[in-house]
Amino acid sequence: MKSSCEVLITFLIFFLLSLFSPTLGVERFSRAGSPCLAITLAEARATDGEEKEPPEPFGGSSKTEYASDPLEPMNRVFFQFNDKLYFWFIKPASKIYATFIPPGLRVCIRNGFENLRFPTRFLNNLLQGKFKEAGIETGRFLINTTIGFAGFFEIASRDFNLPAPRDLDTAQTLAFYGLKPGLYLVWPFLGPSSLRDSFGMAGDTALNPIFWLPQDLWVSVAIRAGIIVNNTSLRIGEYEDFKKAALDPYASMRQAYLQYRENQILK
Repeated sequence: MKSSCEVLITFLIFFLLSLFSPTLGVERFSRAGSPCLAITLAEARATDGEEKEPPEPFGGSSKTEYASDPLEPMNRVFFQFNDKLYFWFIKPASKIYATFIPPGLRVCIRNGFENLRFPTRFLNNLLQGKFKEAGIETGRFLINTTIGFAGFFEIASRDFNLPAPRDLDTAQTLAFYGLKPGLYLVWPFLGPSSLRDSFGMAGDTALNPIFWLPQDLWVSVAIRAGIIVNNTSLRIGEYEDFKKAALDPYASMRQAYLQYRENQILK
């Protein structure tokens, strides 16, 4: 078992690393097996400059409360930091990786690690009273883990007609119980978030088996770094297109992120 010190250090590193992606944090809302369910260029264009106020998650008639951005100067600094980190380090490493690993294998690797996120999806379905979806998640996990060779192959939806239900995370459960987004935040490494989503990310990290399995701290970090590079290699170009289409990439990312998260909660 890990010592309390190792657990704390590993948790902090995972909190900083576990959800970084080429779109600066948005990829954590993608499902296994799907080419891209994160914010796309089309979604960014649809939300850029357009204020949308969907109803409350509980069906009320009041307008949705969007996260305010009183920390914009600091957030912009972190946005630029993440931007440089992607173009200077993450993207070059991912392109080199993609040169040696074929796309099909990279998709299988992504599927395998997404399969390990079963506890997060299962528990949050239960907490929201979505017992049917929790059952589907359980069936998918058992099928993909066994017949699908540890989840590397998406067998459940292809051969058993069990498509993935809505991908739930801890922040969505907090919203389900009425917690508002709070402040809009941009974290170094993590990218766009809110106060509520930041607490949710910590919960998602603690529920991820990858956080607990390796006994060595640096093995944990190496595994997570490999996941980052693998997933980024499948998404190179999306963030670049997003920036080209935006007059103010920071403002466009903020609006697209908040709208995307609101749509995730309202589904």
